[in-house]
Amino acid sequence: MFGITQPTFQAILFGVAIFAVLSSHIGLRKGIPILTVLGRWLRWLLFAGLFSYFLKTLEISFRPDWVHFITGLTLWFILETGYYWIAIKALSRSDMPLFPSFKINTDGDEWPADPLLIQVREWLRSVEFNRLSALKAELFEDTFLRASIYESADKLTRLQILFIPKRKGGATACYTLSTNGENERRLVTDNLFLPFGGYYPEAWDIVRKPLIGSLKRLLKLHRLRLIKSTLKPIPFDDAPLEELNDQQRTLERFNLENGFLNPRQFQAEVGKISYDGRYRLWKEMWLLAYLGRSVS
Repeated sequence: MFGITQPTFQAILFGVAIFAVLSSHIGLRKGIPILTVLGRWLRWLLFAGLFSYFLKTLEISFRPDWVHFITGLTLWFILETGYYWIAIKALSRSDMPLFPSFKINTDGDEWPADPLLIQVREWLRSVEFNRLSALKAELFEDTFLRASIYESADKLTRLQILFIPKRKGGATACYTLSTNGENERRLVTDNLFLPFGGYYPEAWDIVRKPLIGSLKRLLKLHRLRLIKSTLKPIPFDDAPLEELNDQQRTLERFNLENGFLNPRQFQAEVGKISYDGRYRLWKEMWLLAYLGRSVS
């Protein structure tokens, strides 16, 4: 196949499979998003290679190997697209809130018992970020989205750490750095890897960097953006709970007005997310998964 012997091709497929598994595992465990993206690409190539291999070995098709390989790539794209659309439709019709309301977390489960996240907490103390509040929002029964809010020593930058639950227990941390300015302007830098696909208010200058797993690097980027920006920082007026819930309500209202969400009176019948919103969400899922980029 492809001008190489069958045993060699089998060894290549085996090697790709090992690297795909290791990349994804290490990327998730160590918080290195680029390895997770690499793992997805290797998985895609592995599928196409196996598809081509079985067509040739089982003598199902006698077309050139490169045709089989491209067909395998296309088939994976179709299968994953179908999976994404099913997931988006299920989300649209589910009871899970797209813009959940937070409350004060008094349960004492703010920080997961993860050595890497404990190091982050210690680093925040060293750079004089002060803890303001612990919050949580219920996504569905017994599953919560937890948040820890910090503020810089000059009170001009707030850090929101979202602890996103994993399927097999534990949580992954995502960071959002925000600085407010006059006339409702806001400078936001985050590394959220969850697809959003919606719209942000024009006064919000948002940059998403899902491939930056380090909070230290993300903070450096945010400060560089602030220096280059014309925004004049002002202190936050609201407490973290009020500020976060107000942000959620603003985003929900803005996405209703811009057509990402269906009007509330139709959501029970056709789902929360409009067709345009589903397309944007699908596109962002692909961009995040294989390029580490968002639509915004």
